[in-house]
Amino acid sequence: MDVGKIFNGIAVIVDNKIEDVDSSIYRIKTLIEAKNIPVVSYSDIPSEDVIASFDRASFIILDWDYSDGELGQEEGERLSIPEELKQETEKRLVSFIRKLLSDTFVPIFIFTGKSEDMVTDSLRDESLWRDEGPNRIFVKQKSDIHTEEALFSSIEEWVKSMPSVYVLKCWEGAARQAKTAMFNELYDCSPNWTGIIWEMLKGDSRDNIKEFGDFVTRQFVNRIGEYTFEENIISKEPAVNADELLRVVQGERYITYTKPQVMAYTGDLFREDDTYYLNVRAQCDLAREPDPELYLISGKALSAADIALEDIRLTSDKRLHVDNLSYTLDEVDAIFGSVAKLKKLNYAIAKQKNKAFFSHGNIIGKKIEIIIPCIAEQGALKFSLDIAKMQKYSEIRGKLIGRILPPYITQIQQSCASHIVREGVMPTPKSVFNHLEL
Repeated sequence: MDVGKIFNGIAVIVDNKIEDVDSSIYRIKTLIEAKNIPVVSYSDIPSEDVIASFDRASFIILDWDYSDGELGQEEGERLSIPEELKQETEKRLVSFIRKLLSDTFVPIFIFTGKSEDMVTDSLRDESLWRDEGPNRIFVKQKSDIHTEEALFSSIEEWVKSMPSVYVLKCWEGAARQAKTAMFNELYDCSPNWTGIIWEMLKGDSRDNIKEFGDFVTRQFVNRIGEYTFEENIISKEPAVNADELLRVVQGERYITYTKPQVMAYTGDLFREDDTYYLNVRAQCDLAREPDPELYLISGKALSAADIALEDIRLTSDKRLHVDNLSYTLDEVDAIFGSVAKLKKLNYAIAKQKNKAFFSHGNIIGKKIEIIIPCIAEQGALKFSLDIAKMQKYSEIRGKLIGRILPPYITQIQQSCASHIVREGVMPTPKSVFNHLEL
């Protein structure tokens, strides 16, 4: 891993000794600049208003102590910093770090003259540090960083423990090249390409702002070239609990809304008590109407008991497995002598057959329904493919909870279309197969 290439961008240093050529932080700044990484420095904790600009920084280095225990010189004496002032400075720093963590995903390095345990204890007290799992903040004593090798090897070890940061920086490199190529190519086509596309979309949509943004995004995605990732960094195997797994999978296919959206979108999901309604109307139609009518299919949440992870099967230990029941072959033979036991087994088989089946990462339901796993904090939602109702967006907007994303909503739309728009065909009599050789 080449840390200098991964952290390809401006570094930000906040330290009151940054201008002191004899200080540890000045030496660290020099080491960073030697890697051709530009540095922007602050001698005091900046206003939180600048944090939005730090989102494009490569990383941020902070000190923990901005007082050094001394206020200044007066008549030859050094005056101690009042404890209240120290606490106020630390409070500002904690608030700054908290906002950095919430508003950006920029790596935060705390290089300090204090002990690492003291810093991590303070961060833990503010719920900014957790003992289990990786932390987005890297803490290191300045005295441990004397050389370029010591600095960047320390950063490299931290990055290896933070695959998210590693992926972000590698992806940013590919995205930066694609973005530059896209705007150069479109500008070469016409300096006024923005106006041309805007007017084209304006004639076909009432919300051409969204359509224009989608156009730019598509052009960007289409130009991203090869990615470079090291599998040994990404492919860690930490213990993952069921809740984490659900949240990660859900984040890939569904976004949660905390407030109603101005415009309706294909994939909008609404909830009325225990019933879910999903809008499957095409986006181009929704964009043309100020208060569009939604085409809603209805769905319910599935429980774990509704999903079969294994089919009915005979195993090598000579047992028949049906749902959560298991029989030896002798027990199966004995069942035929009891009407009650036979009914129980047939009921278990029918129940198993009527469940949704988990197969190769998908949950398969009946032909007249579609099942989408990991949506709206549920393990799975099952939707009927019939249009349950058509309703104006304004009438149901207050019950909007989120949106199912492509390609999942596209799959649902295609299933609805093939179910609703179909030719009538004659059913085949079962007796046709009675005399066929199988």
